Amino acid sequence: MASAKTRDFEVFEPITATNTGAVKTIDLNTFVNVAEMEAFGVESISVGIDPSTAAPEASLFVAQVALEDLSTGFISHASYDSIYLTFQDMLTSAFEESLSLGDVKEIRYIPGGQLQIRADRLTSVANVDLYLRITGKIAKLSASDYMSLALTNSLSN
Repeated sequence: MASAKTRDFEVFEPITATNTGAVKTIDLNTFVNVAEMEAFGVESISVGIDPSTAAPEASLFVAQVALEDLSTGFISHASYDSIYLTFQDMLTSAFEESLSLGDVKEIRYIPGGQLQIRADRLTSVANVDLYLRITGKIAKLSASDYMSLALTNSLSN
């Protein structure tokens, strides 16, 4: 059983989608105390085009948030480590977004570690300035829930 230690809060991270792909890292260990069996509970993730983008109406990008290293490219969204994936084409209004949450309470607990964010522009002429917003909370897990989460995490790699 998880008991919330904080109310919902948001983590913001700017990233620029480039033709070679940009990668940023959010260190969850700055928020949770692993020794206290705390975990970061992801409730929602959104990626949007920052107003500083030169031609937002012509933007075409893909972005992913994962527990795995994304420096060499995207990973399959079928992987346990892929938490969020979005594809947006402003020219054709094509849009797809998928957030992989855990149990029926619609929250994905992550026991520390790092989140990798990758953003690539596809056929856009210019880079696309994006923002990432993660909404979540810190929770203390029971020993059995924490062990289950840690085992699932380690067996998925």
